[in-house]
This record gives sequence, C-alpha cells and structure tokens, in this order.
Amino acid sequence: MNRIHFKPSKYLSNYIDRYFVCTQTKSLPLILPGTGLELLFHLDKPLAINNKTLSSAHTICPRERLLFNKTNTVNYISVRFHSGSFRHFTNIPHKYVINNFLTVEDIWQKEGVEFLNEIFDTNSILQKIQLIESFLLRQLNKHQLIKSINWDASIKTLYKNFNKVTLHQLANDCNLSFRQYERVFKQNFGITPKKFQQITRLQKTVKEILLQKKTHYLYTALDNGYFDQSHFIKEFKNFTGIKPTDYFIIDNLENHFYYKPLD
Repeated sequence: MNRIHFKPSKYLSNYIDRYFVCTQTKSLPLILPGTGLELLFHLDKPLAINNKTLSSAHTICPRERLLFNKTNTVNYISVRFHSGSFRHFTNIPHKYVINNFLTVEDIWQKEGVEFLNEIFDTNSILQKIQLIESFLLRQLNKHQLIKSINWDASIKTLYKNFNKVTLHQLANDCNLSFRQYERVFKQNFGITPKKFQQITRLQKTVKEILLQKKTHYLYTALDNGYFDQSHFIKEFKNFTGIKPTDYFIIDNLENHFYYKPLD
C-alpha cells in the first residue's frame, strides 16, 4: 500500500484539503458516510461497484456506506475537497452529486473531455496534478459562489464544532429561522444539517480510533459526544449496517482513508 500526498496551492487550499496518489494491491475497505467529496482519476483499470465499472474520472461523494468490488489493482489520483466546497467548481446542484459517480464529462462537458485528454497524455504524476490544479482554478473562477449568506463559514463551524454549536445558533448567525436554515442547507449540501452533524461526529470518532490504531473505541466515542456505548453502536449501525466491533479490525486499522493534516 502506497499513498503519496500533495498540498494544493494557496489559491485552492480553502477548498481542497489535498491531492493524493493511492496505489495498492488489495481492495479498498468499506467507505463510511462522509461530509466531503473526492474527484478520482484512475491511472489503471477503474474501480467497480455492484459489478459496474466506473469511468476513468469521476466523483465519489458518499452519504451512505459504500463498498467497491474486490480488485487486485488500485491506482488513482484523488482530489479531496473540503466539506461543501465542490459547489464552487460547478453549477450542478449538490443534491445530484451526493451518492453518485458523476464523470468529468458529466460535470464539465466538452471542456472536461479536453481536460481528460491532457491528463492521460502525460505519464508524469506531478504534471497530472499540475494540470488538475490549473483546470480547477479555471473552474473556480467561473463558478465561485458569492452569496449574502456565508455558507462556507456556516458549514466549517458545524464541521469543526459539531459538539459545541447548536443548529439554532447557526441559523441565527445566518439571519434565518431554523426551518429556513434547514431547508436552504439541504438545498446547498444535499442533506439536513442534523444529518451532517451526525456524520461529522461519526467520522471524527472513527478517524481518531483508526489513526491511533485502537480496537477499543468506547472512550473515544464518549469524548466525541456519544452518551454511552449503546448510543454509539446504534448510530454506527444506522450509518454503516454493521457493528463497530466488525469494523475496528486489524485490516481496517491499516487500510483506510483517514489522514492527519498536511503540514
């Protein structure tokens, strides 16, 4: 298993967490529901799901559990976007992006096809990433959303302080009623703020457990706001379909997609 990480430029760092190259000869693990989005460029045979092979470049934006078909060849470049940031690069409503695998052509039509031809015409990973960065900068300049409500700040606050901030407080900060806040949040991000809050808590808990390579999860779950073990088990099963004890196994402690921040 090999993962190489690259920082985005200062112009994109508010929107993109990192680029990384994933190369391994074992299947990808179960992907848990998340709050972000990744754009994958396959350097070898594309991944498949439900026995359907995906395109050479596509989004992955799971708000439900996701399991790719088993394979012995995994080789791709990923662009990992911050929560809610992808909407600044396209005019496609986010509700059509979540739980879907939109192709680069779906998203950017002819311009996307020409971009892919450039990507796959070079063998250099660094040149591919430079091309991706240049393309995304162009799209940001075209599609960047500037609205009276600062949704970037709202979703960042919810992501960073999911256990401390209340949804009513966020609604008030946006000068909206709670019902308005719920409705417009879902329009922008495809899920309710409550579900976003729950997924964020789950992701933070799982990330800490996996990065610390622990199979005992109770104290980490309690630190992240779960009332007790039963609360964590119930919510984990609701989002993943399995028990925490079936997920926190040695294989997943080594094969996962949670990372520390880049310096």
